[in-house]
Amino acid sequence: MKKQVVFACDIGGSKLLCGFVDEDGGIIDTEKALLPADITTEIIEAHLKNMYMVLSQRNPEYQPIACGMTIPGLADTENGIWQYACFSGISDYPIASRMGDILHLPIFIENDVNACALAEKRYGGCRDCNDYLWVTVSNGVGCGLVLNGNIYRGTFGGAGEFGHIVVEKNGPLCPCGHKGCIEAVAAGPAIARRYKSITGKSCSAAEIADLARNGDLDALAVMCQTGEYIGRGLGKAASLLNLERYVLGGGVMQSFDLMESDIRRGFEEEAFEAPNQEAKIVMTSLQYEAGLLGAATVAWQSVL
Repeated sequence: MKKQVVFACDIGGSKLLCGFVDEDGGIIDTEKALLPADITTEIIEAHLKNMYMVLSQRNPEYQPIACGMTIPGLADTENGIWQYACFSGISDYPIASRMGDILHLPIFIENDVNACALAEKRYGGCRDCNDYLWVTVSNGVGCGLVLNGNIYRGTFGGAGEFGHIVVEKNGPLCPCGHKGCIEAVAAGPAIARRYKSITGKSCSAAEIADLARNGDLDALAVMCQTGEYIGRGLGKAASLLNLERYVLGGGVMQSFDLMESDIRRGFEEEAFEAPNQEAKIVMTSLQYEAGLLGAATVAWQSVL
């Protein structure tokens, strides 16, 4: 008898990562594909079909029973529709029905950060926690809000826009139209802009973090300021939500060691102190597998 798995698909702006994942979060095998800048739904469908065939041929002893997909942007989870992706022209794409016809599997979708938040509960460091915020900081800033063990979406589906909390009055302009949002001051591109404004050098956020570790005081100052901004945002969220835990992930947070003390300082400056003294700020335990395990979680929760 074949062992049951789900086909997990982590759809990003520049790549696809797919894999077979068992019920316990064991990643059996993976396939990766790079996406062009002019991404289309046809390209995504062709890649997903091919990756599914390759994984199935390599792992004949496993039987996929469902497919979970993480979607960057807005997702209508009930109807399986990818409503909007900020990096392409994709909108109102019925990805679940389309891929269901192609793969002959039930398809379940979720916003990528919400899926990561759910995976932290199922497979990661929040198995013992029902109320937490899962924040990713990379090229942008995203957030999944978990209350009573479930994603809280808000009345109109817009809950959890942590990246658009204002932490620097009259700060840099955010793509949303406001000034000083967390995304405008703490995401990777913002880190790069701030360092260039000080030094004149063009570096990525990861390169700036490496420079900070190697004694570049300007780079260290930029990373510390970034940590303070993130902490301020978490503190504002804590004053409103009074959650047990705040989980951080994403590429920028690989430099948590450089920013931890400033994150905590910013948090303490903004949070209403008495009810938030026991709150924990931690790194995700899922690391680079968060997206894939998020997709797997969406599938397993839907079929079990």
